[in-house]
Amino acid sequence: MVDSTTSTHRVSNGATYWFTGLSGAGKSTLSGALKVKLDAMVGDSKKVFILDGDVIRQGLNKDLGFSAEDRKENIRRISEVSKLFCMAGQIVFVAFISPYAADREFARNVHKEAGLNFYECHISATLEVCEGRDVKGLYKKARAGVIPKFTGVSDPYEAPENPEMNINTGEQTLEQSCAFVLNQMTAENILTPNATPVVAESLIKPLSEDAQKEVDGLKFIDINKEQAEYIQTIGQGWAFPLRRFMNELELLESMHMNTITDAEGKRHLMSVPITQDVTAEQKAELANEKRVALKCTEISNDVLAVINNPVFFDNRKEEISTRTFGTSSVKHPKVDRIMKQGDFLISGESMDFVREVAFNDGIDSYRMTPQQVSEQIKAKNADAVYAFQVRNPLHNGHVLLLKDTREQLLKLGYKNPILLLHPLGGWCKDDDVPLDTRMKQHQALIDDSTLPTDHIILAVWPSPMYYGGPTEVLWHASSRVNAGITHFITGRDPAGVKHSEIEGKDLYDVWHGQKLLTHVKPLLKNVEVLPFKVAAYNKVSQSMEFFGPDKNKADFEFISGSRMRQMAKDGENPPAGFMSQKGWEVLSAYYKSL
Repeated sequence: MVDSTTSTHRVSNGATYWFTGLSGAGKSTLSGALKVKLDAMVGDSKKVFILDGDVIRQGLNKDLGFSAEDRKENIRRISEVSKLFCMAGQIVFVAFISPYAADREFARNVHKEAGLNFYECHISATLEVCEGRDVKGLYKKARAGVIPKFTGVSDPYEAPENPEMNINTGEQTLEQSCAFVLNQMTAENILTPNATPVVAESLIKPLSEDAQKEVDGLKFIDINKEQAEYIQTIGQGWAFPLRRFMNELELLESMHMNTITDAEGKRHLMSVPITQDVTAEQKAELANEKRVALKCTEISNDVLAVINNPVFFDNRKEEISTRTFGTSSVKHPKVDRIMKQGDFLISGESMDFVREVAFNDGIDSYRMTPQQVSEQIKAKNADAVYAFQVRNPLHNGHVLLLKDTREQLLKLGYKNPILLLHPLGGWCKDDDVPLDTRMKQHQALIDDSTLPTDHIILAVWPSPMYYGGPTEVLWHASSRVNAGITHFITGRDPAGVKHSEIEGKDLYDVWHGQKLLTHVKPLLKNVEVLPFKVAAYNKVSQSMEFFGPDKNKADFEFISGSRMRQMAKDGENPPAGFMSQKGWEVLSAYYKSL
Protein backbone atom coordinates (compact mmCIF):
# COMPACT_ATOMS: atom_id res chain seq x y z
CA MET A 1 0.00 0.00 0.00
CA VAL A 2 1.30 3.44 -0.96
CA ASP A 3 0.99 6.26 1.59
CA SER A 4 0.20 9.55 -0.14
CA THR A 5 1.00 11.54 3.00
CA THR A 6 4.69 10.67 2.77
CA SER A 7 5.21 11.55 -0.91
CA THR A 8 8.44 13.37 -1.65
CA HIS A 9 8.04 13.97 -5.41
CA ARG A 10 5.42 14.51 -8.08
CA VAL A 11 5.25 13.48 -11.73
CA SER A 12 5.47 16.75 -13.65
CA ASN A 13 5.43 15.42 -17.20
CA GLY A 14 4.52 12.17 -18.90
CA ALA A 15 7.40 10.23 -20.43
CA THR A 16 8.15 6.92 -22.09
CA TYR A 17 11.34 5.14 -21.10
CA TRP A 18 12.07 2.53 -23.74
CA PHE A 19 14.23 -0.17 -22.18
CA THR A 20 15.90 -2.17 -24.94
CA GLY A 21 18.44 -4.93 -24.54
CA LEU A 22 19.10 -8.65 -24.76
CA SER A 23 17.01 -11.21 -22.92
CA GLY A 24 18.30 -11.34 -19.36
CA ALA A 25 19.79 -7.84 -19.45
CA GLY A 26 17.50 -6.74 -16.62
CA LYS A 27 14.85 -4.67 -18.39
CA SER A 28 11.92 -6.09 -16.42
CA THR A 29 13.87 -6.19 -13.17
CA LEU A 30 14.92 -2.56 -13.48
CA SER A 31 11.50 -1.28 -14.53
CA GLY A 32 9.88 -3.19 -11.64
CA ALA A 33 12.33 -1.80 -9.10
CA LEU A 34 11.84 1.71 -10.44
CA LYS A 35 8.07 1.43 -10.17
CA VAL A 36 8.33 0.39 -6.51
CA LYS A 37 10.54 3.38 -5.76
CA LEU A 38 8.47 5.84 -7.77
CA ASP A 39 5.18 4.65 -6.28
CA ALA A 40 6.58 5.43 -2.84
CA MET A 41 8.14 8.72 -3.92
CA VAL A 42 4.95 10.12 -5.50
CA GLY A 43 2.54 8.44 -3.05
CA ASP A 44 0.45 6.96 -5.86
CA SER A 45 0.66 3.51 -7.46
CA LYS A 46 -1.11 4.68 -10.64
CA LYS A 47 1.39 7.24 -11.94
CA VAL A 48 3.83 4.66 -13.30
CA PHE A 49 2.96 1.85 -15.72
CA ILE A 50 5.07 -0.99 -17.08
CA LEU A 51 4.63 -2.46 -20.55
CA ASP A 52 6.59 -5.68 -20.30
CA GLY A 53 7.29 -7.78 -23.38
CA ASP A 54 6.48 -11.12 -21.78
CA VAL A 55 3.19 -9.84 -20.31
CA ILE A 56 2.04 -8.04 -23.46
CA ARG A 57 2.58 -11.13 -25.59
CA GLN A 58 0.12 -13.01 -23.37
CA GLY A 59 -2.64 -10.48 -24.06
CA LEU A 60 -2.58 -7.58 -26.49
CA ASN A 61 -0.01 -9.20 -28.78
CA LYS A 62 -0.68 -12.90 -28.25
CA ASP A 63 -1.45 -13.28 -31.96
CA LEU A 64 2.10 -12.27 -32.94
CA GLY A 65 5.14 -14.48 -33.43
CA PHE A 66 8.83 -13.64 -33.70
CA SER A 67 9.27 -13.04 -37.42
CA ALA A 68 10.61 -9.66 -38.50
CA GLU A 69 7.12 -8.60 -39.58
CA ASP A 70 5.53 -9.70 -36.33
CA ARG A 71 8.27 -8.02 -34.27
CA LYS A 72 7.61 -4.81 -36.20
CA GLU A 73 3.87 -4.99 -35.51
CA ASN A 74 4.60 -5.81 -31.88
CA ILE A 75 6.60 -2.60 -31.52
CA ARG A 76 4.04 -0.56 -33.47
CA ARG A 77 1.26 -1.51 -31.09
CA ILE A 78 3.36 -0.88 -28.00
CA SER A 79 4.48 2.49 -29.36
CA GLU A 80 0.89 3.61 -29.72
CA VAL A 81 -0.13 2.29 -26.30
CA SER A 82 2.83 3.92 -24.55
CA LYS A 83 2.01 7.17 -26.33
CA LEU A 84 -1.49 7.12 -24.84
CA PHE A 85 -0.15 6.63 -21.31
CA CYS A 86 2.38 9.39 -21.90
CA MET A 87 -0.37 11.74 -23.13
CA ALA A 88 -2.19 11.07 -19.86
CA GLY A 89 0.82 12.39 -17.94
CA GLN A 90 2.13 9.04 -16.75
CA ILE A 91 5.61 7.56 -16.70
CA VAL A 92 5.77 4.44 -18.86
CA PHE A 93 8.53 1.85 -18.80
CA VAL A 94 8.57 -0.22 -21.98
CA ALA A 95 10.62 -3.35 -21.28
CA PHE A 96 11.08 -4.99 -24.70
CA ILE A 97 14.06 -6.55 -26.43
CA SER A 98 13.06 -4.50 -29.53
CA PRO A 99 16.18 -5.59 -31.43
CA TYR A 100 15.80 -3.48 -34.59
CA ALA A 101 16.87 0.16 -34.70
CA ALA A 102 14.21 1.07 -37.28
CA ASP A 103 11.40 -0.15 -35.03
CA ARG A 104 12.72 1.83 -32.06
CA GLU A 105 13.03 4.90 -34.27
CA PHE A 106 9.37 4.43 -35.21
CA ALA A 107 8.47 4.48 -31.52
CA ARG A 108 10.52 7.65 -31.02
CA ASN A 109 8.81 9.39 -33.94
CA VAL A 110 5.33 8.43 -32.71
CA HIS A 111 6.10 10.32 -29.50
CA LYS A 112 7.96 13.15 -31.21
CA GLU A 113 5.05 13.91 -33.55
CA ALA A 114 2.76 14.18 -30.53
CA GLY A 115 5.23 16.42 -28.64
CA LEU A 116 5.84 13.78 -25.96
CA ASN A 117 8.94 12.80 -24.00
CA PHE A 118 10.70 9.66 -25.22
CA TYR A 119 13.96 8.25 -23.86
CA GLU A 120 15.72 5.30 -25.44
CA CYS A 121 17.57 3.39 -22.71
CA HIS A 122 20.05 0.71 -23.67
CA ILE A 123 20.14 -1.94 -20.93
CA SER A 124 23.57 -2.94 -22.08
CA ALA A 125 24.63 -6.02 -20.14
CA THR A 126 26.86 -8.13 -22.36
CA LEU A 127 25.74 -11.37 -24.02
CA GLU A 128 28.01 -13.29 -21.63
CA VAL A 129 26.35 -11.67 -18.58
CA CYS A 130 22.84 -12.24 -19.95
CA GLU A 131 23.54 -15.84 -20.86
CA GLY A 132 25.08 -16.39 -17.44
CA ARG A 133 21.85 -15.27 -15.83
CA ASP A 134 19.46 -17.17 -18.15
CA VAL A 135 16.84 -17.61 -15.42
CA LYS A 136 14.30 -18.87 -17.99
CA GLY A 137 16.68 -21.29 -19.70
CA LEU A 138 16.07 -19.55 -23.03
CA TYR A 139 19.70 -19.28 -24.09
CA LYS A 140 20.23 -22.97 -23.43
CA LYS A 141 17.26 -23.79 -25.64
CA ALA A 142 18.43 -21.35 -28.32
CA ARG A 143 21.92 -22.88 -28.36
CA ALA A 144 20.29 -26.31 -28.72
CA GLY A 145 18.19 -25.09 -31.65
CA VAL A 146 14.93 -25.49 -29.76
CA ILE A 147 14.17 -21.76 -30.09
CA PRO A 148 14.86 -20.44 -33.61
CA LYS A 149 15.69 -16.81 -34.34
CA PHE A 150 16.65 -16.00 -30.75
CA THR A 151 18.04 -12.47 -30.39
CA GLY A 152 21.75 -12.43 -29.67
CA VAL A 153 22.24 -16.09 -30.63
CA SER A 154 20.57 -16.84 -33.97
CA ASP A 155 19.03 -13.44 -34.69
CA PRO A 156 20.74 -10.02 -34.65
CA TYR A 157 20.44 -7.29 -32.03
CA GLU A 158 21.08 -3.77 -33.29
CA ALA A 159 22.40 -1.87 -30.29
CA PRO A 160 21.39 1.82 -30.03
CA GLU A 161 24.05 4.17 -31.35
CA ASN A 162 23.02 7.27 -29.39
CA PRO A 163 20.61 6.32 -26.61
CA GLU A 164 19.59 8.90 -24.01
CA MET A 165 20.80 6.48 -21.36
CA ASN A 166 23.21 3.54 -21.38
CA ILE A 167 22.68 1.39 -18.30
CA ASN A 168 25.13 -1.47 -17.93
CA THR A 169 23.41 -3.75 -15.44
CA GLY A 170 26.34 -6.13 -15.65
CA GLU A 171 28.58 -3.54 -13.98
CA GLN A 172 26.09 -1.55 -11.92
CA THR A 173 24.03 -2.82 -9.01
CA LEU A 174 20.24 -2.60 -9.26
CA GLU A 175 20.32 0.26 -6.76
CA GLN A 176 22.88 2.17 -8.85
CA SER A 177 20.89 1.60 -12.04
CA CYS A 178 17.73 2.90 -10.37
CA ALA A 179 19.58 5.96 -9.07
CA PHE A 180 20.92 6.68 -12.56
CA VAL A 181 17.40 6.70 -14.05
CA LEU A 182 15.86 8.69 -11.18
CA ASN A 183 18.61 11.29 -11.44
CA GLN A 184 17.87 11.68 -15.16
CA MET A 185 14.15 12.02 -14.43
CA THR A 186 14.80 14.88 -12.04
CA ALA A 187 17.22 16.58 -14.43
CA GLU A 188 14.67 16.35 -17.28
CA ASN A 189 11.82 17.66 -15.06
CA ILE A 190 9.84 14.44 -15.41
CA LEU A 191 10.04 14.06 -11.65
CA THR A 192 9.97 17.11 -9.36
CA PRO A 193 10.75 17.19 -5.62
CA ASN A 194 7.88 18.47 -3.49
CA ALA A 195 10.35 20.32 -1.28
CA THR A 196 13.00 22.43 -2.94
CA PRO A 197 16.25 22.33 -0.95
CA VAL A 198 16.47 25.43 1.20
CA VAL A 199 19.77 26.67 2.57
CA ALA A 200 19.37 27.82 6.16
CA GLU A 201 19.97 31.49 6.82
CA SER A 202 22.31 32.76 9.49
CA LEU A 203 20.54 34.16 12.55
CA ILE A 204 23.47 36.39 13.48
CA LYS A 205 22.54 40.08 13.27
CA PRO A 206 25.17 42.62 14.41
CA LEU A 207 23.77 45.38 16.61
CA SER A 208 23.80 49.11 16.24
CA GLU A 209 26.08 51.05 18.58
CA ASP A 210 23.20 51.99 20.90
CA ALA A 211 21.77 48.48 20.96
CA GLN A 212 25.24 47.10 21.68
CA LYS A 213 25.59 49.40 24.71
CA GLU A 214 22.25 48.13 25.99
CA VAL A 215 23.14 44.42 25.78
CA ASP A 216 26.57 45.07 27.27
CA GLY A 217 24.76 46.29 30.38
CA LEU A 218 22.55 43.23 30.78
CA LYS A 219 23.03 40.61 33.42
CA PHE A 220 24.77 37.68 31.81
CA ILE A 221 25.51 33.98 32.09
CA ASP A 222 29.17 33.14 31.62
CA ILE A 223 28.94 29.99 29.52
CA ASN A 224 31.73 27.51 28.79
CA LYS A 225 33.34 26.95 25.41
CA GLU A 226 31.11 23.98 24.61
CA GLN A 227 28.01 26.11 25.03
CA ALA A 228 29.58 28.79 22.83
CA GLU A 229 29.91 26.07 20.18
CA TYR A 230 26.17 25.43 20.52
CA ILE A 231 25.48 29.15 20.11
CA GLN A 232 27.47 29.06 16.89
CA THR A 233 25.66 25.91 15.74
CA ILE A 234 22.24 27.52 16.23
CA GLY A 235 23.23 31.01 15.13
CA GLN A 236 24.87 29.96 11.89
CA GLY A 237 21.78 27.94 10.90
CA TRP A 238 23.06 24.38 11.33
CA ALA A 239 20.26 23.55 13.80
CA PHE A 240 17.42 24.93 11.62
CA PRO A 241 14.57 25.35 12.44
CA LEU A 242 15.79 25.75 16.03
CA ARG A 243 16.28 29.47 16.74
CA ARG A 244 17.17 29.39 20.43
CA PHE A 245 18.26 27.04 23.16
CA MET A 246 15.42 24.53 23.40
CA ASN A 247 12.41 25.34 25.52
CA GLU A 248 10.70 22.57 27.45
CA LEU A 249 8.35 21.47 24.66
CA GLU A 250 11.09 21.52 22.04
CA LEU A 251 13.27 19.40 24.30
CA LEU A 252 10.44 16.93 24.93
CA GLU A 253 9.69 16.64 21.20
CA SER A 254 13.36 16.12 20.42
CA MET A 255 13.82 13.47 23.10
CA HIS A 256 10.64 11.51 22.44
CA MET A 257 10.07 12.03 18.71
CA ASN A 258 13.51 12.99 17.34
CA THR A 259 11.90 16.01 15.67
CA ILE A 260 11.28 19.71 16.16
CA THR A 261 8.31 21.64 14.79
CA ASP A 262 8.82 24.91 12.94
CA ALA A 263 6.61 28.02 13.00
CA GLU A 264 4.46 26.62 10.17
CA GLY A 265 3.79 23.35 11.97
CA LYS A 266 6.17 21.26 9.88
CA ARG A 267 8.34 18.72 11.65
CA HIS A 268 12.08 18.43 11.04
CA LEU A 269 14.59 15.87 12.24
CA MET A 270 16.21 16.96 15.52
CA SER A 271 17.47 13.99 17.48
CA VAL A 272 19.74 15.60 20.09
CA PRO A 273 19.16 18.05 22.96
CA ILE A 274 20.58 21.56 22.56
CA THR A 275 20.04 23.33 25.88
CA GLN A 276 21.55 25.89 28.25
CA ASP A 277 21.76 25.04 31.94
CA VAL A 278 21.79 27.33 34.97
CA THR A 279 22.23 26.75 38.67
CA ALA A 280 19.55 27.44 41.25
CA GLU A 281 21.47 30.56 42.28
CA GLN A 282 21.60 31.83 38.69
CA LYS A 283 17.88 31.12 38.26
CA ALA A 284 17.06 33.16 41.35
CA GLU A 285 19.27 36.04 40.22
CA LEU A 286 17.81 36.16 36.68
CA ALA A 287 14.17 35.31 37.46
CA ASN A 288 12.86 38.87 37.00
CA GLU A 289 15.04 39.88 34.05
CA LYS A 290 13.43 40.62 30.69
CA ARG A 291 16.64 39.94 28.81
CA VAL A 292 19.66 37.83 29.71
CA ALA A 293 22.99 38.01 27.89
CA LEU A 294 25.30 35.08 27.15
CA LYS A 295 29.07 35.48 27.23
CA CYS A 296 31.98 33.08 27.07
CA THR A 297 34.81 34.85 28.89
CA GLU A 298 37.01 31.86 28.12
CA ILE A 299 37.31 33.25 24.57
CA SER A 300 36.30 36.94 24.91
CA ASN A 301 34.30 39.43 26.96
CA ASP A 302 31.79 40.01 24.14
CA VAL A 303 28.09 39.27 24.41
CA LEU A 304 27.36 36.49 21.92
CA ALA A 305 23.58 36.20 22.27
CA VAL A 306 20.62 37.49 24.26
CA ILE A 307 17.69 35.47 25.62
CA ASN A 308 14.44 37.48 25.49
CA ASN A 309 11.73 36.95 28.13
CA PRO A 310 13.55 34.03 29.72
CA VAL A 311 11.79 30.97 31.10
CA PHE A 312 13.23 28.30 33.38
CA PHE A 313 12.38 24.60 33.74
CA ASP A 314 13.86 21.52 35.40
CA ASN A 315 16.98 20.01 33.93
CA ARG A 316 15.87 16.38 34.04
CA LYS A 317 19.39 15.08 33.55
CA GLU A 318 18.69 11.38 33.97
CA GLU A 319 15.72 11.44 31.59
CA ILE A 320 17.66 13.45 28.99
CA SER A 321 20.60 11.05 29.25
CA THR A 322 18.63 7.82 29.10
CA ARG A 323 16.40 9.02 26.26
CA THR A 324 19.37 10.31 24.23
CA PHE A 325 22.09 7.81 25.02
CA GLY A 326 20.34 4.77 26.46
CA THR A 327 22.32 5.15 29.69
CA SER A 328 22.69 7.50 32.63
CA SER A 329 26.15 6.24 33.55
CA VAL A 330 28.65 9.03 34.10
CA LYS A 331 31.23 6.79 32.46
CA HIS A 332 29.62 7.88 29.19
CA PRO A 333 31.57 11.05 28.24
CA LYS A 334 28.57 13.22 27.34
CA VAL A 335 26.38 11.95 30.17
CA ASP A 336 29.15 12.93 32.58
CA ARG A 337 29.00 16.51 31.28
CA ILE A 338 25.20 16.61 31.50
CA MET A 339 25.20 15.35 35.07
CA LYS A 340 27.59 18.15 36.06
CA GLN A 341 25.23 20.83 34.72
CA GLY A 342 23.02 23.09 36.82
CA ASP A 343 19.64 21.83 37.96
CA PHE A 344 17.64 24.11 35.65
CA LEU A 345 17.49 24.93 31.95
CA ILE A 346 16.87 28.38 30.49
CA SER A 347 15.18 29.27 27.22
CA GLY A 348 13.08 32.22 26.15
CA GLU A 349 10.48 33.65 23.85
CA SER A 350 13.29 34.27 21.36
CA MET A 351 17.04 34.70 21.12
CA ASP A 352 19.13 37.37 19.43
CA PHE A 353 22.46 36.20 18.06
CA VAL A 354 24.42 39.44 18.08
CA ARG A 355 27.95 38.40 17.19
CA GLU A 356 29.73 35.66 15.27
CA VAL A 357 31.52 33.44 17.74
CA ALA A 358 35.29 33.76 17.21
CA PHE A 359 37.60 31.27 18.91
CA ASN A 360 40.76 32.96 17.58
CA ASP A 361 42.45 29.60 17.09
CA GLY A 362 43.47 30.02 13.45
CA ILE A 363 40.49 27.95 12.30
CA ASP A 364 37.67 30.53 12.36
CA SER A 365 37.83 30.99 8.56
CA TYR A 366 36.86 27.31 8.16
CA ARG A 367 33.77 27.69 10.36
CA MET A 368 31.45 28.51 7.47
CA THR A 369 27.71 29.06 7.71
CA PRO A 370 25.37 26.96 5.53
CA GLN A 371 25.03 29.97 3.25
CA GLN A 372 28.80 30.29 2.87
CA VAL A 373 29.11 26.59 2.05
CA SER A 374 26.29 26.98 -0.48
CA GLU A 375 28.09 29.91 -2.11
CA GLN A 376 31.20 27.77 -2.55
CA ILE A 377 29.07 25.00 -4.04
CA LYS A 378 27.68 27.45 -6.59
CA ALA A 379 31.13 28.89 -7.31
CA LYS A 380 32.39 25.39 -8.16
CA ASN A 381 29.34 24.81 -10.39
CA ALA A 382 28.58 21.55 -8.58
CA ASP A 383 25.51 19.53 -9.48
CA ALA A 384 25.98 17.12 -6.55
CA VAL A 385 27.51 17.59 -3.10
CA TYR A 386 28.47 14.58 -0.98
CA ALA A 387 29.16 15.41 2.65
CA PHE A 388 31.52 13.40 4.84
CA GLN A 389 31.36 13.77 8.63
CA VAL A 390 34.69 12.94 10.27
CA ARG A 391 36.29 13.44 13.66
CA ASN A 392 39.53 11.56 12.98
CA PRO A 393 42.57 12.05 10.73
CA LEU A 394 42.10 10.71 7.20
CA HIS A 395 44.05 7.67 6.01
CA ASN A 396 44.15 6.34 2.47
CA GLY A 397 41.12 4.15 3.13
CA HIS A 398 39.06 7.31 3.60
CA VAL A 399 40.65 8.81 0.50
CA LEU A 400 39.79 5.68 -1.50
CA LEU A 401 36.16 5.95 -0.35
CA LEU A 402 35.88 9.64 -1.20
CA LYS A 403 37.39 9.23 -4.67
CA ASP A 404 35.24 6.17 -5.35
CA THR A 405 32.13 8.11 -4.32
CA ARG A 406 32.87 10.79 -6.89
CA GLU A 407 33.44 8.16 -9.58
CA GLN A 408 30.13 6.48 -8.74
CA LEU A 409 28.26 9.78 -8.90
CA LEU A 410 29.81 10.52 -12.30
CA LYS A 411 28.56 7.14 -13.48
CA LEU A 412 25.08 8.11 -12.30
CA GLY A 413 25.12 11.04 -14.69
CA TYR A 414 26.31 13.91 -12.48
CA LYS A 415 28.75 16.24 -14.21
CA ASN A 416 30.62 17.82 -11.31
CA PRO A 417 30.16 16.18 -7.89
CA ILE A 418 31.89 18.06 -5.06
CA LEU A 419 33.03 16.73 -1.67
CA LEU A 420 32.11 18.66 1.46
CA LEU A 421 34.76 17.45 3.91
CA HIS A 422 33.11 18.57 7.11
CA PRO A 423 34.98 17.60 10.28
CA LEU A 424 33.22 18.06 13.59
CA GLY A 425 34.64 21.13 15.29
CA GLY A 426 33.08 21.15 18.74
CA TRP A 427 33.88 19.47 22.03
CA CYS A 428 35.34 15.94 21.85
CA LYS A 429 36.79 13.52 24.39
CA ASP A 430 40.29 14.31 25.61
CA ASP A 431 41.76 11.28 23.82
CA ASP A 432 40.35 12.32 20.41
CA VAL A 433 42.70 14.14 18.05
CA PRO A 434 42.08 17.89 18.54
CA LEU A 435 40.52 19.99 15.80
CA ASP A 436 43.58 22.08 14.93
CA THR A 437 45.66 18.95 14.27
CA ARG A 438 42.91 17.34 12.24
CA MET A 439 42.47 20.46 10.13
CA LYS A 440 46.22 20.68 9.46
CA GLN A 441 46.20 17.01 8.47
CA HIS A 442 43.20 17.43 6.15
CA GLN A 443 44.73 20.52 4.56
CA ALA A 444 48.01 18.64 4.05
CA LEU A 445 46.15 16.00 2.03
CA ILE A 446 44.68 18.71 -0.15
CA ASP A 447 48.00 20.50 -0.56
CA ASP A 448 49.82 17.35 -1.68
CA SER A 449 46.91 16.41 -4.01
CA THR A 450 46.02 13.25 -2.10
CA LEU A 451 42.55 14.78 -2.17
CA PRO A 452 41.52 16.62 -5.38
CA THR A 453 41.83 20.37 -4.86
CA ASP A 454 39.26 21.30 -7.50
CA HIS A 455 36.50 19.06 -6.18
CA ILE A 456 36.50 19.70 -2.44
CA ILE A 457 35.22 22.16 0.15
CA LEU A 458 36.93 21.90 3.54
CA ALA A 459 34.89 23.48 6.32
CA VAL A 460 34.30 22.98 10.05
CA TRP A 461 30.93 21.89 11.42
CA PRO A 462 30.67 23.66 14.81
CA SER A 463 28.61 21.15 16.80
CA PRO A 464 30.05 19.43 19.87
CA MET A 465 30.17 15.62 19.86
CA TYR A 466 27.56 13.53 21.70
CA TYR A 467 28.82 9.94 21.27
CA GLY A 468 25.16 9.06 20.85
CA GLY A 469 25.32 6.31 18.24
CA PRO A 470 22.36 6.17 15.81
CA THR A 471 20.67 9.12 17.55
CA GLU A 472 23.66 11.31 16.81
CA VAL A 473 24.05 10.01 13.25
CA LEU A 474 20.62 11.49 12.51
CA TRP A 475 21.91 14.84 13.77
CA HIS A 476 25.08 14.61 11.68
CA ALA A 477 23.04 14.19 8.50
CA SER A 478 20.03 16.42 9.18
CA SER A 479 22.25 19.37 10.09
CA ARG A 480 24.26 19.16 6.84
CA VAL A 481 21.02 19.13 4.85
CA ASN A 482 20.77 22.82 5.77
CA ALA A 483 23.71 23.60 3.47
CA GLY A 484 22.03 22.14 0.38
CA ILE A 485 23.94 18.84 0.12
CA THR A 486 22.58 16.09 -2.15
CA HIS A 487 24.36 13.05 -0.66
CA PHE A 488 25.63 12.06 2.78
CA ILE A 489 28.22 9.36 3.44
CA THR A 490 27.66 7.32 6.56
CA GLY A 491 29.58 4.32 7.71
CA ARG A 492 30.40 2.01 10.56
CA ASP A 493 29.88 3.45 14.04
CA PRO A 494 30.52 7.14 13.19
CA ALA A 495 29.23 8.30 16.58
CA GLY A 496 29.75 5.29 18.78
CA VAL A 497 31.47 4.70 22.07
CA LYS A 498 32.35 1.68 24.19
CA HIS A 499 29.85 0.40 26.71
CA SER A 500 29.96 2.32 29.96
CA GLU A 501 29.81 -0.76 32.21
CA ILE A 502 30.80 -3.80 30.11
CA GLU A 503 34.43 -3.82 29.04
CA GLY A 504 35.11 -4.51 25.37
CA LYS A 505 31.49 -4.12 24.28
CA ASP A 506 30.11 -1.40 22.02
CA LEU A 507 27.27 0.63 23.52
CA TYR A 508 25.48 0.81 20.15
CA ASP A 509 25.24 -1.55 17.18
CA VAL A 510 27.89 -0.28 14.78
CA TRP A 511 25.58 -0.43 11.72
CA HIS A 512 22.32 0.87 13.17
CA GLY A 513 23.11 4.51 12.35
CA GLN A 514 23.55 3.67 8.68
CA LYS A 515 20.37 1.57 8.60
CA LEU A 516 18.35 4.29 10.33
CA LEU A 517 19.53 7.06 8.00
CA THR A 518 18.60 5.05 4.93
CA HIS A 519 15.15 4.48 6.42
CA VAL A 520 14.37 8.15 7.15
CA LYS A 521 15.39 9.60 3.77
CA PRO A 522 12.11 11.56 3.36
CA LEU A 523 12.96 13.48 6.56
CA LEU A 524 16.34 14.38 5.04
CA LYS A 525 14.69 16.34 2.22
CA ASN A 526 15.55 13.49 -0.16
CA VAL A 527 19.28 13.65 0.44
CA GLU A 528 20.71 10.31 -0.71
CA VAL A 529 22.47 8.26 1.95
CA LEU A 530 25.68 6.62 0.71
CA PRO A 531 26.77 3.59 2.76
CA PHE A 532 30.43 3.59 3.77
CA LYS A 533 32.57 0.88 2.19
CA VAL A 534 35.01 -0.76 4.59
CA ALA A 535 38.66 -0.43 3.58
CA ALA A 536 41.67 -2.20 5.03
CA TYR A 537 45.41 -2.34 4.41
CA ASN A 538 46.43 -4.95 1.82
CA LYS A 539 49.85 -6.18 2.89
CA VAL A 540 50.50 -7.72 -0.54
CA SER A 541 49.75 -4.65 -2.67
CA GLN A 542 50.84 -2.25 0.12
CA SER A 543 47.74 -0.13 -0.34
CA MET A 544 44.35 0.51 1.18
CA GLU A 545 41.64 -1.48 -0.60
CA PHE A 546 37.95 -2.14 -0.13
CA PHE A 547 37.48 -5.27 1.94
CA GLY A 548 34.74 -7.80 1.35
CA PRO A 549 33.89 -11.51 1.40
CA ASP A 550 35.60 -11.99 -1.97
CA LYS A 551 38.96 -10.93 -0.49
CA ASN A 552 41.59 -13.13 1.15
CA LYS A 553 41.40 -12.05 4.78
CA ALA A 554 44.99 -13.16 5.41
CA ASP A 555 46.22 -10.49 2.97
CA PHE A 556 44.59 -7.68 4.94
CA GLU A 557 45.40 -5.84 8.13
CA PHE A 558 43.00 -3.60 10.04
CA ILE A 559 45.10 -0.85 11.58
CA SER A 560 43.26 0.45 14.62
CA GLY A 561 43.26 4.02 15.83
CA SER A 562 45.08 3.01 18.99
CA ARG A 563 47.85 1.35 16.99
CA MET A 564 48.09 4.38 14.71
CA ARG A 565 48.43 6.65 17.75
CA GLN A 566 51.09 4.42 19.27
CA MET A 567 53.14 4.42 16.05
CA ALA A 568 52.96 8.20 15.96
CA LYS A 569 54.05 8.47 19.59
CA ASP A 570 56.95 6.09 18.98
CA GLY A 571 58.10 8.00 15.90
CA GLU A 572 57.40 5.06 13.60
CA ASN A 573 56.12 5.44 10.05
CA PRO A 574 52.95 3.54 9.11
CA PRO A 575 53.09 0.85 6.39
CA ALA A 576 53.69 2.25 2.92
CA GLY A 577 50.40 3.26 1.32
CA PHE A 578 48.46 3.64 4.58
CA MET A 579 48.49 7.45 4.79
CA SER A 580 49.86 10.40 2.88
CA GLN A 581 53.37 11.15 4.19
CA LYS A 582 52.57 14.85 4.66
CA GLY A 583 49.43 13.95 6.55
CA TRP A 584 51.32 11.49 8.74
CA GLU A 585 53.94 14.10 9.59
CA VAL A 586 51.22 16.39 10.99
CA LEU A 587 49.76 13.59 13.09
CA SER A 588 53.15 12.36 14.27
CA ALA A 589 54.21 15.86 15.34
CA TYR A 590 51.09 16.19 17.48
CA TYR A 591 51.60 12.92 19.34
CA LYS A 592 55.29 13.60 19.86
CA SER A 593 54.35 16.90 21.51
CA LEU A 594 52.25 15.25 24.20
